[in-house]
Amino acid sequence: MKKVVLTFVLSVIVLGIQAQEVLVGGDFKMYFDNKEFGDNTFAVPGVDIQSGTDFAARLAPVIGVRWEEKNALFFGADMVKYFGSQESNFMSEVKPIVYYQFQTPKIKAAAGIFTRDLMHDEDYSTAFFSEAERFNHNRINGVLAQYNGQRNSYVEFVCDWEGMYSEISREKFRILLAGRHYLNKFYYGFNYSMFHFAGKKENSTSQVGKGADENVVDLQLLNPCIGVKFNAFFDFDIKLGALITAQRDRSYGHKWETPCMGEFAFKMSRWGITLDERLYVGQNIHPFFHGHTLDDGTVINYGRELYPAESFFRTTENIYNRTALYYRRSFFKDTVSVRAEFVAHYDGTALGTQQMLVVGVKLLKSVYNSKNHK
Repeated sequence: MKKVVLTFVLSVIVLGIQAQEVLVGGDFKMYFDNKEFGDNTFAVPGVDIQSGTDFAARLAPVIGVRWEEKNALFFGADMVKYFGSQESNFMSEVKPIVYYQFQTPKIKAAAGIFTRDLMHDEDYSTAFFSEAERFNHNRINGVLAQYNGQRNSYVEFVCDWEGMYSEISREKFRILLAGRHYLNKFYYGFNYSMFHFAGKKENSTSQVGKGADENVVDLQLLNPCIGVKFNAFFDFDIKLGALITAQRDRSYGHKWETPCMGEFAFKMSRWGITLDERLYVGQNIHPFFHGHTLDDGTVINYGRELYPAESFFRTTENIYNRTALYYRRSFFKDTVSVRAEFVAHYDGTALGTQQMLVVGVKLLKSVYNSKNHK
């Protein structure tokens, strides 16, 4: 371990000497998320009880070197502590961050292990990723390519390799595509996810459920949308969209399942306070959540490993309504952000509530520049 740390330090020093600029920064986030979903039909004991409180802090310090103004190499660590956890007196998780970034005013590309804030994450509906998933799955392992045009228009591609084929993990990777094009007040765009959820290597020491995990699931989700943004004392954002899926469990039938939902979103905000209303009408878009029961009684549960979205999209009543009221502001030249949110979820069977508080700090400072020797 000492050799690894020494090699890392020497590499940074050498690169820093050769670089035009040395950058030091860090990303801190305190995440509080209290969920009360017990009365909803999806809260199946032992399978998907989401009620409870997530309370954690994350610190991701980085050091980077930049050359030729467009190229940068970053090294760092993603450190998380779940409050009250007993697995460690120090940190619950410590994972590496290391990536190359190319950036111009319009083009951004990254390769390696980087944080998801490099992508346009907020444009992805909770039908793709729940709030808890975004916090817990903070690192992208793969590549990003992004083009940013005028009026905040953009298109991006992301490949995230989430699991390696082994005895403890399935092979799985996700392709993400997204884009928005703004025309004065109107805009249109899309978000797309293709998730390849493959098999796990058999454990040679166990005969229980042998071969049960050697199956492959293909999951595609497309969310096209059109909308309008305008100001009439409040800032309004009104959007129509659809959640279109194509899903196939290859080991248990090659037929594609295509459940879909319609989407209506209405947002109004002023003084940092926002009312965000989202209505989804249609079928359960998580048909394989409970997996399969084999002839020998072995149960294969896919659960949230396959569907990291909000569980309310598994509604049996063809409706899901999400109403959020939140306060969000940034301070000190956008280095500090605060978000306090109350959310009411209705899935046609019961009302679930959620309270969130997120405090973030994001810094990146140049500590040396060869042009001015500072």
